[in-house]
Amino acid sequence: MERAHSKYPVPRTAGALVRRTTAGVSVAVVALLVVQALVDAVGVDVGATGPTSPFSAVPLVTTTVVAGIGAAVVYAVLVRFTSRPVGIFVLLSVAVFVLMLVPVLFATPEMGVTPVGQGILVLYHLLVAVPLVAFVIGAVQI
Repeated sequence: MERAHSKYPVPRTAGALVRRTTAGVSVAVVALLVVQALVDAVGVDVGATGPTSPFSAVPLVTTTVVAGIGAAVVYAVLVRFTSRPVGIFVLLSVAVFVLMLVPVLFATPEMGVTPVGQGILVLYHLLVAVPLVAFVIGAVQI
């Protein structure tokens, strides 16, 4: 299959994709934990509390790692079976981002999350999506 030219290099090995994904997940996790520490330090009322709250470290890190694994698998499939993996991956990423906002906007109020907490969750989705996509597609080199 002939490949269209892309300004972002396609990883040549699975190891290269794993390194990219690990870097994206790492940046996202650090960003999430820093912002969550600030939210806690300022005492922002997010509503939900406890170890299973979406504002706790374990759910933040776990969901970020799962998102990274999913992103790497999807990108690997696109590299293998399409001529435009970057463009398709970015479009899919935007679609997934929008779909992931549905539970934030409609399910989290049932969990006791305040409107401010919902805004913070939207920010957290951005803090995961942007570095993950940027590193996976190779827009940010390591």
